Amino acid sequence: MKIDPRPTPPPVRGFRFSGVHGGLKPRGKRDFGLIVADRPVPCAAAYTTNSACAAPVVVAREHTAQGLAQAIMVNSGNANAGTGEKGVAFTRWSCRELGTTLGIDPTLVVPCSTGVIGVELERIPYSRAVSLGADGLSPRGFVAAARAIMTSDEFPKWSHRKIEINGAKISVAGMAKGAGMIRPGMATMLSFIITDAVASTAALDAILASALPNSFNRISVDGDMSTNDTVVLMASGSAAGGETASQDSVGFARLSAAFAEIMDELSRMIVIDGEGATKMVDVVVEGAESDAVAVRAARSIAESTLVKTAFYGADPNWGRVVCALGNSGVDFDEAVLSIDVDDVGLVRAGDVVSDEASRAARKAMRSDAFVLKIVIGQGPGTATVVTSDLTEAYVKFNSAYTS
Repeated sequence: MKIDPRPTPPPVRGFRFSGVHGGLKPRGKRDFGLIVADRPVPCAAAYTTNSACAAPVVVAREHTAQGLAQAIMVNSGNANAGTGEKGVAFTRWSCRELGTTLGIDPTLVVPCSTGVIGVELERIPYSRAVSLGADGLSPRGFVAAARAIMTSDEFPKWSHRKIEINGAKISVAGMAKGAGMIRPGMATMLSFIITDAVASTAALDAILASALPNSFNRISVDGDMSTNDTVVLMASGSAAGGETASQDSVGFARLSAAFAEIMDELSRMIVIDGEGATKMVDVVVEGAESDAVAVRAARSIAESTLVKTAFYGADPNWGRVVCALGNSGVDFDEAVLSIDVDDVGLVRAGDVVSDEASRAARKAMRSDAFVLKIVIGQGPGTATVVTSDLTEAYVKFNSAYTS
């Protein structure tokens, strides 16, 4: 299921990018990425809800609170998490280092780190990475940056859209990293989505608030939430005529849809690239009392170890699904309970349809991607959580994770 996304995103006006090997990872792998705007621009951001958040998240929250940013700085291979006040001090220093190098205000730098937890970063190699990254900045450096932020990812993740607003050609492009420690609220990931549209901070906040619940907050690989999750949106305003400064302006819906589509694509790439994963599954719950109740039920099913191993074995063991549903604490009506695998009706009114249906469901579950739909009642609530199967490869990889 591993993919290498194509085509390559075109340049986004008002931004430059770089991805270099600064010596933070061994064997010459890219380990430092930059996204730099030509000037301070509106931004919106969301971060992990893990109370043990990493040092860069602490500093990034402070910096993006002003609604403006000019640079996103990412190192991979080291999460700078579990490093206490030393880690925070290092992050503040790194922002000053990049600020001095680029001649920008260090509070306009959004710092991000990803990799091993509990290891301190060192200033000398990081300073070298900053220098090399600054020297390598280019409007066509997007792919290099996307590769530099990878850790256990097997492929770089990017997506882009071209739209038109008031006659102006608008570009929206996003990159992400993530493959393990993936759980809703947010997934274990970094993602940066940029546009050359004219958009206010309030507009970007609204776009992020709308798109996040149905993308990065609705995926799960292993049920573990990271210390470093970060999503940042930036708008350079370099596309003349593409005014989307508020939710009431012409083109806001188009821009919002483009961001939402990109975030959905990137979130699904993260699940596809789940450590050891061989399948992507949309767990859909319908008929709940409310959407919030449906989300709780879908998450319980999507994160069940027994259900996920059944996905791996293409085993239509619907009893595991019902068990996970019961563990969610959500009330459901067995008299109307139905379970479908793609277009195969497996269970109706709480009973398996037939042996033939079970065989057809098993065949559908052998696919790289399928939909598991559960109707639990007659209410209006519905939700989808995208998850992966759980394999021996996941256990082997995470029993000896080093970078």
